[in-house]
Amino acid sequence: MSIKNLYKGMVQFRKELFIEYAQAYTEKQARIVIARRIAKKQEVLPVVVLSWMKEFPERFDVKIEQEFEEIEE
Repeated sequence: MSIKNLYKGMVQFRKELFIEYAQAYTEKQARIVIARRIAKKQEVLPVVVLSWMKEFPERFDVKIEQEFEEIEE
């Protein structure tokens, strides 16, 4: 079974800085989760935030904050 890691996303969207955390399996999945949260706060569709991220990649950063490992006993 795979374990989700904790990702931290810092996004400058519409002159406002958003710092969001998301548990996800991959960085791509974390980016989508974070985009959905920002879209909800800004009352826009998630596709608006995702297309903005594609257009301005220098204005957002998603990195692993905490990596987890599965320990087999």
